[in-house]
Amino acid sequence: MMRRLLALFALLLIATLAALAVMPARWLIPALPSNWPLAIIDAGGTIWSGSAVLAVGTGPHRRRLPDPVTWHWSFRSGPRLHFGHPWLSGPLTLALTPRGITVSAQTLTLPAQALASMDARIAAIHPHGRVTLRWPATRIGRQMQTATGKPLLEAEWRDAASSLTPIHPLGHYQLTLNKAEQGARLNLTTLSGPLLLEGKGMFDRRRGLQFQGSAKALATAGPTVHAALQDVLGALGPRKNNVTLLQYR
Repeated sequence: MMRRLLALFALLLIATLAALAVMPARWLIPALPSNWPLAIIDAGGTIWSGSAVLAVGTGPHRRRLPDPVTWHWSFRSGPRLHFGHPWLSGPLTLALTPRGITVSAQTLTLPAQALASMDARIAAIHPHGRVTLRWPATRIGRQMQTATGKPLLEAEWRDAASSLTPIHPLGHYQLTLNKAEQGARLNLTTLSGPLLLEGKGMFDRRRGLQFQGSAKALATAGPTVHAALQDVLGALGPRKNNVTLLQYR
């Protein structure tokens, strides 16, 4: 009797795996919640090896990515899901282990126009340039222990520009995300340029993003530069004492 049950279980398992192997990738389209800042527009192939066209952002600020994301599974060294995209410097791998999911270190370079999908104020300045995101290998799981202060993400906006001003470049900016006791700590700094952006914040699951910063023209810049930056500063937020307040919650 036990052998028959085991044989039946094996047959059901084989049938399930066979069905999953040919499951259309387009079935993934409704998998993401509608209020997420990421959506699957179209998909092809199967859930084991396929491609999908994605869009980032929410509401009217959602932007479709120009190239599809590809993926495939491998099982030689345990279950691994490999992602590929022209903006990635190489494959992004998610390894499934008993202790959680390990995300490989990677670098993502994208046009600054993608920043417009993050917030209406950023969309209003029509950003240009290039943004580079870097992150170390990270394990996600219940027993994940990351030392306080450890880098989680580094973002750089190089050759920053805006359609609202002829000043080019506006600057070179860096945003770092480091592990805190509760969540992560953000720090925005200006590495160079006449438009100074700076700020600090926190991110955690309970309160979400809490960020406060400022934007202003470099004090030593001439009056022509100050005048040319006024439209950008006005679009980024309310002003107080010639300083634009950057608040994101």
